[in-house]
Amino acid sequence: MRKFIGFLILTFCMLALLSVGASAVTLETEITAGESSVNVGIESVWTITITICSEGEDLEGVVVQGGIGADLDEILISTPPIGTTVSQEKKGKGKMGATMITWYIGTLAKDNCLTLQLTVTTGLNPKGYQEFTSAEEGHELDGGFSATYWHEGIEYETPETEPLTVDVVGEEED
Repeated sequence: MRKFIGFLILTFCMLALLSVGASAVTLETEITAGESSVNVGIESVWTITITICSEGEDLEGVVVQGGIGADLDEILISTPPIGTTVSQEKKGKGKMGATMITWYIGTLAKDNCLTLQLTVTTGLNPKGYQEFTSAEEGHELDGGFSATYWHEGIEYETPETEPLTVDVVGEEED
């Protein structure tokens, strides 16, 4: 009986520790500029805002990462907050493939928030047509973002944000 009770206490302590670390950060993405419905074959521009906040805990080694769709081009990154850096790397062959955005924050002080903005435009596909070339409801601009961070010597990862979507309307390009 003692072993069972001890196991329950140990399990409860591990869950409490995980819930403290896991709730120590919020990560949100949103489209803050640009149309929610766009036409096929017309260049479109959006501003994506990424906000990360520490909730009552100092966090170390904070990194935010996510992918921007292969049909988007001209990914411009606003000036990162002081003390942070951002990199972008195209995945895939040639001009095709998602662009991975990695925001290196380092330390995020308790009860502090940082914001990064990305400006993205539709690109040209390999045939020279302006994206988007077909209609689609709920077209994803990104694949979601997540953050990794350290708290009291343990590494945590946030759940991925929901992809940001727009509706593409009109006739398909040939």
